[in-house]
Amino acid sequence: MKVTIRVVLALAVLSGCVPTTATVSDYNGASVKVQTSNLAPAKEQMAVAQKEADRICAIGTSKSAEYASTRQLPDYVAEHLFLCL
Repeated sequence: MKVTIRVVLALAVLSGCVPTTATVSDYNGASVKVQTSNLAPAKEQMAVAQKEADRICAIGTSKSAEYASTRQLPDYVAEHLFLCL
């Protein structure tokens, strides 16, 4: 019983240590979709997503990324849509 409690507590502590990474799921020159994990804090998700969207929108142009929306996907993933303006 003690081992089970320790394992549960360890998992709870480690779940707060999930690094936030951004994955570009779609880019068409006018907009970019960036996916992040819902297991990270919302502010951290948005900061990482914004940075990645700015990087992608700036490739070959002087455009910057403007946040448009977020939708929740299965498996604890959030997809953020940015417009390249």
